[in-house]
Amino acid sequence: MARILIVDDEEVIRELLTRQLEPDGHVCETAVNGREAVDKVQDTEYDLIISDVRMPEIDGLQFLRAVKPRIENTTPCVLLTGFADISYAILAIQVGAFDYLRKPWEINELRIAVNRALQRRADLRFRRDYQADLERRVQEAVVQLKSAYDATVVGFAALLEGKDTGTADHCVRVRDMCSRLGREIGLGTDRVRDLELGAMLHDIGKCKIPDAILNKPGKLTPEEWDVMRLHPEYGAEIVERLEFLRGATEVVRCHHERWDGAGYPRRLAGEAIPLAARIFMVVDAYDTITSKRSYKDAQAPELALEEIRRCAGTHFDPSVVEAFERVFPEFAAATRAAAVAPPTAPPSYRVVAG
Repeated sequence: MARILIVDDEEVIRELLTRQLEPDGHVCETAVNGREAVDKVQDTEYDLIISDVRMPEIDGLQFLRAVKPRIENTTPCVLLTGFADISYAILAIQVGAFDYLRKPWEINELRIAVNRALQRRADLRFRRDYQADLERRVQEAVVQLKSAYDATVVGFAALLEGKDTGTADHCVRVRDMCSRLGREIGLGTDRVRDLELGAMLHDIGKCKIPDAILNKPGKLTPEEWDVMRLHPEYGAEIVERLEFLRGATEVVRCHHERWDGAGYPRRLAGEAIPLAARIFMVVDAYDTITSKRSYKDAQAPELALEEIRRCAGTHFDPSVVEAFERVFPEFAAATRAAAVAPPTAPPSYRVVAG
């Protein structure tokens, strides 16, 4: 049982085919020419198309070419031809016809052609559905793997940076904002993913800094600062060794560089700083200013924006700051939804110094 479209400009042919096919349980629809048939195919998915070759306006081959992108992997087409010339039938097959019948045909000949075409249709749709199911399962596996990676990376970062849930929350917030800002700037999927990894692992190199320096309650000495400023290089060495983390290297190594060249560890300036690191620095500054820390209260998003604007051209890439301003309303809304405390003092801007 199949839904069959019959295309022929002769009414007698349309009626004959319908009478011969409907007793076998098939549902037949008709079109009087190729143009009408094109419209029908655009609106309906048929199990089989039987079309004459010689028709006014649009002939059978032109019709087949027009609908081929729509029916190629779902609906076989059998062409009717009054020509005994086998070369014309071959041309029809080359255009995309599954089979052809020469007029006049025998009823058994028609049934064999229809059954063969419908078996072809079943094979095509099975392959299509199998491929779609396979792609769906692959995508699910990728999502699960990404989720597992993310959980591992966030947990690892939290363990290294203080063993508290606040650090993990910070990693997730910065990751999500970096992803949004990266897409606003035009980064592709792979580069956004690398940026996300870098955001979560930016301070992983601190695991090699002595606890006496890392946890010192007072100010660091110049010599201690020299040691602390090595953590971006230490972190880059760690992530470079792991294939699935290697894309994070740019952010991990360069997240303390400055647009004016006064940062560390390599004193890069301007566009010599990788774009992913320039994006991260702006987002990290925003989250640091708007989050409560042990040494300061959380500040309002507008104060963070004011500070980031002030530092454009010195700490930050001005073009990244411009992009940040475009997405700022989204970030500010998310910050307020998280019930960040209102400002009580001028912003304490330690992210650049530290």
